[in-house]
Amino acid sequence: MINDLKTQLGSSLKTMRRLLERPISVKQGTLTLGVTASNQRAQARDEERERVRRMRRDLYTLMQQHPDSRHLMRHLDMVERCLRREGYAAVEALPVRVITKALAQLETIVWDWTPTGLAELRSRLAVMVKDRQVEAEQEAASTAAAELDMATQHSAADVSEVDHATFEEMERSWIGQMPEGAAKAQADAKG
Repeated sequence: MINDLKTQLGSSLKTMRRLLERPISVKQGTLTLGVTASNQRAQARDEERERVRRMRRDLYTLMQQHPDSRHLMRHLDMVERCLRREGYAAVEALPVRVITKALAQLETIVWDWTPTGLAELRSRLAVMVKDRQVEAEQEAASTAAAELDMATQHSAADVSEVDHATFEEMERSWIGQMPEGAAKAQADAKG
């Protein structure tokens, strides 16, 4: 009987020792025992999903409050649709100029930043624009270079001064009426 008592007491002490050696985590007033790395990753994923859900919900609510905003603020509408359909990764894949314009539109339409989803979305978009500023500058430079190449590849326009009568003849030809001289020449050639 004494051995049984020792065994139970020893077993209880081992259990108590294991309990006290487990890591303890307190988040939002909740005590959690034994949080492992995989649990932490799962919790981080869940928290991220919840933040994205909140951003999506708050932005959707904002866009619904202003029905014409979807037509007027197309870049912000695109961000909202990307969040709704494909998640935050789709927003990150958007071009920098779209994100920059969406951020400006968001700052224009929002007066009250108390919805945490809108505040976090604004913060993330601003960080994205700042981090990808070099990419935006390279994109602008490549666009300018492409426009310059297109301008130099085309032949120069042939511009000359003409009197008003010649201009009117050419204008009639553009609207489907041939100038008198050209019509006579064509008729003579056929006949």
